[in-house]
Amino acid sequence: MTAYGLHRAVLFPIDEAQAGPTYEKINSRVLKAASSDSRLLPFARLNPRFPEKAFAELARCVKAGIRGVKLHPRSESFSPAEAEDLIHQIESERLPILLHTSHEKGCRPLEWEKIFRRHQRIPFVLAHGAKDAFLEAIALARRHRHLWLETSTLSYWRSGMIVRRLGASRVVFGSDLPYSHPRVEREKLDLLLSSSERRKVYSENPKRVLGE
Repeated sequence: MTAYGLHRAVLFPIDEAQAGPTYEKINSRVLKAASSDSRLLPFARLNPRFPEKAFAELARCVKAGIRGVKLHPRSESFSPAEAEDLIHQIESERLPILLHTSHEKGCRPLEWEKIFRRHQRIPFVLAHGAKDAFLEAIALARRHRHLWLETSTLSYWRSGMIVRRLGASRVVFGSDLPYSHPRVEREKLDLLLSSSERRKVYSENPKRVLGE
């Protein structure tokens, strides 16, 4: 973070060997790391396919100070409908959701539009700008003001399309470390953004998503 000019970072679990119905072990590691370094903002990872466990883990993590939730419909193979009860509870806690989106089944933005329409009190960040479905992500974000696009792992051209068509005021920076790298993602966006747009993408927009 120091080397690449990052003052704060969202931290969340990517995976956990034998996670079972919850990510309790690695969520606890994230919370512990954040408790010892104020630059780190902890997000919990939850699995809606096990609702009772997911609700209990959400309650535990809220009490411990999480700032948001990461949902990954491809890794956990859940549908938008299966996630809705949990999303309703996340919404009641006023927490943002970082949602893995892509062109894969269960991850396309249009599959989630009913959820977005019914849960407008919290921000959704569409990770990776939906990859090959990036035009869908742009269209949905233009219809729903509580959606934000994050462009990690997207090409320079696709990231530029998002910035031009949606506007920098609806884009947030993400590194997707360890799959990508902060330097790669920053240099890509630095080429696309003006100085005022950089302030939005790197600072002002993330603060809005986090309710700051």
